[in-house]
Amino acid sequence: MTRTNIQIAALAFTLIVSAQMHAQSIRATITGGDGDGKCTFEVQVDGAADIEIQGDRGLIRQLSGQPAQWRRFVCNQPLPNNPGQFRFKGIDGRGSQQLVRDPNSSGGVAVIRIEDPKGGAEGYTGDIEWRGGSNNFGYSGGIGNWETGRMPNGNWNGAISNREALNICRTQVMESRNIPGNRVTVRRGQVEPDGDSRVDFTFRNAKGVTKKGFCTVSSTGQLVQFQLEGGRNTSRTSWAQALSLCQDEASRNWGVSAGDVRVQHGLDPGNGSYLVNYQAMDRNQRIRTGTCRISATGEVDQFRRQ
Repeated sequence: MTRTNIQIAALAFTLIVSAQMHAQSIRATITGGDGDGKCTFEVQVDGAADIEIQGDRGLIRQLSGQPAQWRRFVCNQPLPNNPGQFRFKGIDGRGSQQLVRDPNSSGGVAVIRIEDPKGGAEGYTGDIEWRGGSNNFGYSGGIGNWETGRMPNGNWNGAISNREALNICRTQVMESRNIPGNRVTVRRGQVEPDGDSRVDFTFRNAKGVTKKGFCTVSSTGQLVQFQLEGGRNTSRTSWAQALSLCQDEASRNWGVSAGDVRVQHGLDPGNGSYLVNYQAMDRNQRIRTGTCRISATGEVDQFRRQ
């Protein structure tokens, strides 16, 4: 990556990093029950914000004005990637609520845009509803079953099986390290209080060196975190190399070309490693953001999706 490209990426990324600082996520309260699916959200908005819903997670992305706040997010079941007869209905709020992205055309993500025209915060409530659907997902970029390249077909409570969690992590190791599956060993770790599962892994790289680390997988099959325990070496990676390594890692993880990924210097962890912010345009033209932690020896120790 040339110095000019790095400078351009840094300038273009400034607003994205600023927006990330105001992004707020929440895990839905799942009430359970069969039949049609429904989620109700309530937020406080002063300006404009996008409400993103995927599975059992909600995220606020601030567009303008003061930071929006979650009040509640309740679903009887997680939103599937391909919901049948999907519909959105704004319940209350003085401004406008509009569905700007349907989950069937954006990889399972519903996006509702709220615009509050007056000064001061206002409460907004909305419902998304659907009838049936599936969790099939059309690419194998580190999320999904390593044998089929699809999202696991979990139950309505969003709980994937142990085997599916292991396979999701195995896929990530295979694709990010470019090694065959017979060199990867995965083991189920502890379940976090929010329902996320830790999967520990070990693998042998092309030089025959054994490495280890862990993945965090949500109950609905999303890869939340990938972390590798790196080694030490006397030759230190440069900032330019760290940026390129993160760009390549994000490219592999999101299944897009390196040209669709922009990177920027992050905070200095103070231990010789590098923290790099990235912005990727996925196959559905949706902006994806996150961070990489690059070791002093050039290993991608951690890859995060925001």
